[in-house]
Amino acid sequence: MKKRLLFVLAALLTILPQVAMAAELTWSFDWPKSATDKTSEGFYNFGSSAVEKDVYTATMNGVEWSASAVGTHRYAYTKTSGQYIGSAGEAPTSATLWTTGFVGKVKAVRISARVQKDTYAGTVAVSVNGQAYQCAGSATASLNGTVAEYEFTTAGGAVPQEGKLQIDLKQTSDQRGPLYVKKLEVVYEQEASAVAAPMFTPAAGTYDAAQQVTISAAKGDIYYTTDGSNPRIEGGTRQQYAGPVAVAATATLKAVAKDGDTYSDVAEAKYVIRKDPQLKFYKDSVAINSGDDGYADLLNPNKLSPITYKSSAWDVCSVDKDGILYSSYVKATQTVTITATFAGNADYLPGTATMKVTVVARTPLKTPVVTPNGGTFTEPAQVKISTDDANAVTIWYSTSVKSAEEFEESDSTQSVVVEGKEATLTIDKTCTLYVMTRGYNVNSDVVEAKFVINEPLEADFTTDKALKTVYAQGFDSADGMTGWTAGSGWKLANKNFGKIDASDVTSISIGYNDGNGSSTLESPELTIGDGSKVEFYAYFQAPYLIYGKWTFNVTDQATGQSTTLLNAFNWAQDNAYTGPNWNKFSFDLAAYAGKKVKFQFLYPFGGEDLAIDGFRIAQPDPAAAETIRIFEGDSIVFTSTSKGDPESLKWEFQGGSPESSTAQSQAVKYDAAGTYDVTLTATRGQQTATKTRKAMVVVAQKAPTALIGLPEEGYESPFVGVFVPLNVPVKFRDLSSGSPTAWNWVFQNADIDKSTEQNPTVTFVKKGTVSVGLTAKNAAGQSNDILQYAIQAGGAQYVWNISSEENSSLQKIALGYYGNYAGSNWLGIDKYAERYQAPLADATIDSLNIYFASVTSINPSDEIKVTINAVADNREPGEVLASASVKAGDLKYSDYDYLATTLKLDKTVKLAKGTPFFITVGPFPNGSMETSPYTSDDIAIFCLRRPVGQKTTTWQLVEDQDEKGNGLGTYKWYENTDDPVSMAIAPVVSYDGVATGVTDATMPKAEAVITDVYTIDGRRIAAPRKGEISIVRYSDGTCRKVIVR
Repeated sequence: MKKRLLFVLAALLTILPQVAMAAELTWSFDWPKSATDKTSEGFYNFGSSAVEKDVYTATMNGVEWSASAVGTHRYAYTKTSGQYIGSAGEAPTSATLWTTGFVGKVKAVRISARVQKDTYAGTVAVSVNGQAYQCAGSATASLNGTVAEYEFTTAGGAVPQEGKLQIDLKQTSDQRGPLYVKKLEVVYEQEASAVAAPMFTPAAGTYDAAQQVTISAAKGDIYYTTDGSNPRIEGGTRQQYAGPVAVAATATLKAVAKDGDTYSDVAEAKYVIRKDPQLKFYKDSVAINSGDDGYADLLNPNKLSPITYKSSAWDVCSVDKDGILYSSYVKATQTVTITATFAGNADYLPGTATMKVTVVARTPLKTPVVTPNGGTFTEPAQVKISTDDANAVTIWYSTSVKSAEEFEESDSTQSVVVEGKEATLTIDKTCTLYVMTRGYNVNSDVVEAKFVINEPLEADFTTDKALKTVYAQGFDSADGMTGWTAGSGWKLANKNFGKIDASDVTSISIGYNDGNGSSTLESPELTIGDGSKVEFYAYFQAPYLIYGKWTFNVTDQATGQSTTLLNAFNWAQDNAYTGPNWNKFSFDLAAYAGKKVKFQFLYPFGGEDLAIDGFRIAQPDPAAAETIRIFEGDSIVFTSTSKGDPESLKWEFQGGSPESSTAQSQAVKYDAAGTYDVTLTATRGQQTATKTRKAMVVVAQKAPTALIGLPEEGYESPFVGVFVPLNVPVKFRDLSSGSPTAWNWVFQNADIDKSTEQNPTVTFVKKGTVSVGLTAKNAAGQSNDILQYAIQAGGAQYVWNISSEENSSLQKIALGYYGNYAGSNWLGIDKYAERYQAPLADATIDSLNIYFASVTSINPSDEIKVTINAVADNREPGEVLASASVKAGDLKYSDYDYLATTLKLDKTVKLAKGTPFFITVGPFPNGSMETSPYTSDDIAIFCLRRPVGQKTTTWQLVEDQDEKGNGLGTYKWYENTDDPVSMAIAPVVSYDGVATGVTDATMPKAEAVITDVYTIDGRRIAAPRKGEISIVRYSDGTCRKVIVR
């Protein structure tokens, strides 16, 4: 039964009329890219490349459209505004867009368009095949300053049309601007035809020659177009096929077969006939003078690109990517071939063009005169080079090159260049002197002069401290102080300057309690020569300089203007100096060359005792052989000035480091007091010459500068120098300079009160914040270092990996376009980790502070997560021990202080003695706003950045990437060894059981007032200074470090 029914249905289908099925298609275009994008589509006729035409064409989303306008020839488009027609200064009255590219009946046309302003007015209308379509029952729709979509359909149920689709835009107001079209959309219907579509032979494609195209169809007449229009439209550009169609240029053929009144589907074939690029140089040959520039003027009528240029001899005449010619200096006229090449593309064949460029040699400059022009000499020869050629600009000479050819190719690193027409030089060894003059793109011939110097071998040397004394005052007798004026209190006394100068008798000195007000010691009037320096030694200590800041001044006698060269108090602060010591001071007097001056020591009573000695004015003199006086640890640079062209050198530096050398110049450090010889031996063949300067270097011992090194095994802290537990031995370090030989330490709350060891081990037995003092001594004297309230023993404290000396160097580490380190970034860094050393005893952590350098966020509710992590076996952050989070809007920041953002952990972390840990932070928000004000997330933690090779404590979790830089969603920890950093993250570590956050940390109470202020190295000052770290002590006994920003 089922088989019979199927047979009946099949029979019925064969006798029923065939009904074509229609397919509804939608074409749209919304200018997705701006005209600056090389792959963009749209009408563009703007700027210097604009041309005036009646009709412009453009292919948009596969359909060719045409455009014309009344009142303008300007067209442009952007991704934001779409197509705009005209400009503010060239506004159109009307514009028309049309196409015949849609094969099928157009059911609807939607246009999104506007005029420039709401005060302007316009209309839009649509027609297809000459029949007007309607929008909301009207043949036109009104345009205003806001983009709106207008849909046009056939009127009153009329049949949709196939043919030319035309959009008419008009401006109806007196004031006009550009017209804007943001989007076009066409809905059309294609019916499958029972008539077979034609076929093309040869097939569509790219060809390098014209083609004869045959069009064939199974039945019916054939109609075709060659301009891409619809061949089913009668009265258009279609032609009836009568024989092969000649296609000599790129064209799109469309064809239909018509059987009775029925058309086939449209067959389409695009033939690309690649054309001759027609490249040609404007001139076949040009000539340019040596050294001049030129232009290879290429005629490129089709504006093809890229064009590549090549020179057959780039060293004679090169050519850049724009065809600019650059000729070189040539001694003989030469010709090169310049080639312009187009590689070809889909529309044009490859092509080349050539031209000849002749580089014409210029007439050489006059040969320079060399006097003497070589010869044999028994001493260094004084040589003069000169020219009277008006076109010569510089003189070039060299004794290091090996040939005239090498000399001609040399640069200023191989040759000496002297501007002008005369030069002099000294030749002190056998050589060949090469000389030439150069002008603008022209040289002289090269002069070669051979010199043989048979100078006797002689060893000699100088130093960077080779000075000739032009005035000296040793303050050894009143009679010897002629011209000096000493105010009240100044007197001659033995101040042990003999340790520096054994011939010393007395120094001039003054005591803090020798008078009231101030007293001046003034030099006689002195004339300052070129290169002069003033030097003197001063013996003083620093603790009470704040009450008597003595200064050293110079006064210009012509103007009366006085300048302070030294403020002793400021110098002591800058150099962490305590004293007492003899200190050497030296000041350059270049600003006073040729002037008459007086020097003054201005001394206010009430400060510290002062002694002055070894005052002198000195000038550089390589031949000076005066004794050089330095302190232990100072260095001298020795340089050979030996004559006779020695082949090798050997230095002997008694008491120095290194002890010997073979270098031309050698820096030598002297660490031990004493008087030392220096010897230089020069060798040439079998000859030797030796120069020894006895007692040349006198090294004086200097009192050490005491410096306390806090226990490295303790924690550094924002609020104290070091934090350690009770009843655990810790080691203090002597970091003093100046070779101390004895030490006196003073401790509080420890198992010992004093120690004379250099690096004592101490156990703190009582909880509290305490001070430590060190006196470092040697035979020359002593100095003290005191760190007030620098050590916290026991209790709880904020800890981090940044030392007291580094606190003032915290910064935001910006990474340019990539965001910040330790913050918002676009580098694929998901989290950052700070590693902390192990506690010295069992400890706990329940909260932490983070100091942020910037806190800008788009979404204040974004959360930033913080975790305490164990250290895994591979040294990376491992198991999460506790966590906390904070919203971006709750982060703390101030331009004037370091503000802490405090986080409470979800549970207390218990750390066993000897167990290091990490704190990880992230991810950070890293978004950007696409609209005004275009803000980006900019969150960053303060960091301490150190030089490469120093301590680093940060790690970063980085996303893996493929070879194109795309993230893979997997992450790996990396230690930051390339750019050493520590983050300003301070957990509260408690050595007293469970930590209690800020309450247990050593912080001043709200009602406490400041009682004392100290510098970071323990010197008392009146008030905190801007930009420096100060230790502030409060009335409740607590202290903290502060910085005035």
